[in-house]
Amino acid sequence: MPSPDYSQQAEQYAIRELNNTDYLAFRTVAERRLLRDSFVLDIGCGTGRSSRFLKALGNNVVGVDISPEMIALARKADPKGEYHLLKPNQGLPFVDGYFPAFFSSWMLLEIGNRNDLDLIVREMARIICPSGVGIVVTNTEEFYQGNWLSCLVDFPENKPPLHSGQQVKARLLPENIDVTDYFWSDNDYKMAFIQAGLRVKQEFRPLGNSSDPLHWKDEMRIAPYVIYQLEKSL
Repeated sequence: MPSPDYSQQAEQYAIRELNNTDYLAFRTVAERRLLRDSFVLDIGCGTGRSSRFLKALGNNVVGVDISPEMIALARKADPKGEYHLLKPNQGLPFVDGYFPAFFSSWMLLEIGNRNDLDLIVREMARIICPSGVGIVVTNTEEFYQGNWLSCLVDFPENKPPLHSGQQVKARLLPENIDVTDYFWSDNDYKMAFIQAGLRVKQEFRPLGNSSDPLHWKDEMRIAPYVIYQLEKSL
């Protein structure tokens, strides 16, 4: 699959924290105890933000990414962590069933065609054991029409109707990082999971609460993110 160019933005990603709109997804993973005390492959770990979060939940974590800049920053922030650089178009360098669990946040939306999407999801399924689980965090279909606390999506590229595989744009705030991703529907993701031998056990679409110490915008009425809890099909 094509490799996004992170060489100019890696440092900005490195300072992005688990707060604002993204907080909704990470809070759900923690509060629902979706991954605890396991051995987890963090697929598309970036600068290690998600890997460090998973480690704080008691997991032993291996992070992988295709960006050398991102992996370098992950290792810098977590010198004792285990991070591996992948080559683009390379499968995951682990034997079948090696991990009890995998985690992937906002990575599948970087894949620009359906064949590549199916391929990486099959790799996700391959490296977990028969009783293994997976967590995938990605944008909802409604994300690109919302008004979010830490994401600006009011761009011509996002004008509806959106079609599977279409390029979309978001600006991550307050860092002002512009990212180009690809739109995939809920059905696209679920079909990829099914074809890879994965079953959606549960899905979560978290909303902000009035009691949260944040000034939510659309987050209180529209879920920006969906979290798929996956397991291998019998």
